[in-house]
Amino acid sequence: MSINHKKHWMFVVALAGTIALTACSPPPQTAENESADAAANPAPVVTQPEVKPLDVLNGLKIVQFGPTSAKAQSVDRLDVWAQADRALDGYEAELWLDGKRLENSAIAGATVTGTIPASLLATKGTFPLEIRVGEDGTKLVSDKVDFIIE
Repeated sequence: MSINHKKHWMFVVALAGTIALTACSPPPQTAENESADAAANPAPVVTQPEVKPLDVLNGLKIVQFGPTSAKAQSVDRLDVWAQADRALDGYEAELWLDGKRLENSAIAGATVTGTIPASLLATKGTFPLEIRVGEDGTKLVSDKVDFIIE
């Protein structure tokens, strides 16, 4: 093989490699392509969470709750639930006993749960249990039901 013939083959191999790389590379972006991409794939829109109106909760009632009573100083903590007459999803609702917010609040549909700490279970008596809505329970208060500590 002559030197010229070797150069010819090297040229063919180099040309084939260049064509292969060009075929595998993405096309160069132009301003026109970028604007078309932006129109086809718009940036996600950030929306504020929907603020639910409180007036739909006026007259909120507790239709069921449990347990309805507990023995004083018999347990360290007691989990309770209250079911409202309408769904509370999306609202900041919590159970309150005798004017004190209960711990571990959770909402599922019309049901609100909470935990009565030992400090509230220490004294015998009948105490109001209610659902309060809003930060610090100040926006709306349900009707009250009696929770008995025997």
